Amino acid sequence: MEVLRPQLIRIDGRNYRKNPVQEQTYQHEEDEEDFYQGSMECADEPCDAYEVEQTPQGFRSTLRAPSLLYKHIVGKRGDTRKKIEMETKTSISIPKPGQDGEIVITGQHRNGVISARTRIDVL
Repeated sequence: MEVLRPQLIRIDGRNYRKNPVQEQTYQHEEDEEDFYQGSMECADEPCDAYEVEQTPQGFRSTLRAPSLLYKHIVGKRGDTRKKIEMETKTSISIPKPGQDGEIVITGQHRNGVISARTRIDVL
């Protein structure tokens, strides 16, 4: 049997075994392509999981978070907040530490507001 006695190759004084490669094709490989095609049709559409309201200035979304988490959203010297604002082209309003209130995300594009909201939820 080849599995028990594979071919040996000698390279620079070292012995290596050459294992046989067996490629198997499955009957349903072509069907998987059709399965994902239907679910990807809505990939470009924004997520409706968050409530985003349209205002005369653009779009706005609010979320509540404990005041203890504000420092994680703002980041060191405001770096995290600035990064999210730059990448999503939004403005994030966070209450001062110790004050309770809502975090308000505003922006010109709905997708940007949803993206910023998602990133804050991940934090």
